[in-house]
Amino acid sequence: MKIYSSTVVQNVYQAYGKNKVGKTQKSGEVGSPGFDIQISNQGKDYQLAIEKLKQIPDVRADKVSAIKQSIENGTYTIDKTKLAKSMVKSIMMND
Repeated sequence: MKIYSSTVVQNVYQAYGKNKVGKTQKSGEVGSPGFDIQISNQGKDYQLAIEKLKQIPDVRADKVSAIKQSIENGTYTIDKTKLAKSMVKSIMMND
């Protein structure tokens, strides 16, 4: 292990210190005057749709509670044909 003197370390700090990036401009301060950004109506619609989708819960509690209730009652049934088709489709997509 090699230990460097403090002057060598100071020289390295000074060298890297000169390469630091300066402060960024505040919002609205743009280098060239007249610079303007406009978002299209499609972009605004897309943003609105994303915001609305974020408000929808990941789990639909009403469906979950209905299924739980039918399982507890013993009335829950599984469509075997639909289940088999879903399994085959899943296997085919993974190949």
